[in-house]
Amino acid sequence: MRRLASDLRVRRLAVLVIAALLVGAIIVQRRTIVDAIGLLRGFSGSTLAILAVLGIIERVSRADVIRSLLPGTSLGRAEVIGDVGAAVSKGVPAGGPLATLLRWQIARDSGTSAGPFVHMLVASGVATAFVSWGYPLVATLADISRRDASLADLLIIAAAAAVLIGSALFWSFALFSPKAHRWATERAEWVRFKFAGSAPGLASGDAVAFVDEVRGSLRATARRPFALLLRTTIAQGTGVIILWTALRGLGVGDELGVTEFARVFFVAHILGSFAPTPGGVGVIEAGLTGALVAAGVQTEVALAGVLVYRFITYVLPILVGTGLYFLWRRTRTSPEPTAVLVEGFTAEPTGR
Repeated sequence: MRRLASDLRVRRLAVLVIAALLVGAIIVQRRTIVDAIGLLRGFSGSTLAILAVLGIIERVSRADVIRSLLPGTSLGRAEVIGDVGAAVSKGVPAGGPLATLLRWQIARDSGTSAGPFVHMLVASGVATAFVSWGYPLVATLADISRRDASLADLLIIAAAAAVLIGSALFWSFALFSPKAHRWATERAEWVRFKFAGSAPGLASGDAVAFVDEVRGSLRATARRPFALLLRTTIAQGTGVIILWTALRGLGVGDELGVTEFARVFFVAHILGSFAPTPGGVGVIEAGLTGALVAAGVQTEVALAGVLVYRFITYVLPILVGTGLYFLWRRTRTSPEPTAVLVEGFTAEPTGR
């Protein structure tokens, strides 16, 4: 618990430092920000309609990933699971654990057991990582097929390939190694001990059988990963198209090629995923804007496009997820309050 508290203090301090830097940057660049917002009035009706449709596709495609991994779950309930979790993880500092607990409780109310839920979390996370690192690799390889490779290109290729190969080796070990099986069983026993009395639906059952169930379902997904990777690619790629459409609607032309744009987008997005702020707020905006400017886009235009992209993919999920959360609380079937799970997550073990 001391280590956890220390980590949280460090994380909160990092959030405060980044928040202070963002406030300072907003003050210094206030004229650029005002000019960028002013450019948004130049969007045509057709561009706005396309962005609205893409925003819907982006949310539905992410929900479809969850639905495909939770048998018997409707697309609508998958949307609730995804957007409520997204609202918490994007809007609350260090909100990842709470987002997971809320997703679990919503899934449990729909009749999902712990095994399929854990399988969904792990499989969707792994697929997202593979797609996120695969995009810049493929885009860079396609780009250098028409020109000489630079040092930056080689670094991107090496980093992306190393992560993808390392991830494949790690998950091969995790799914097929007896040592990994023993470790996972021990952790499952610890979770049962930790959550005893506060989350019985998650903590009940035999740990070995639970681990075997999750490993078996993950192995089945790993043997036929293409459907999941395709769904994840659509979900991730829709975000790319949203930013591309916004920039085109603001007048960006041939100065930004398709492959260069894809590489810039995902490299900046990956770097933002390491930020301590919720959803990478501030870091992704700054990284994308800077990368687009370096690629030849005017500063105000780049910032305006990034603001539109982040509104659709960051702000709207928070608003929609918040509304869906309160709707779920009014219609849910389980009488247990959400606070029980939150308290259970931070509580000390009930015995020694």
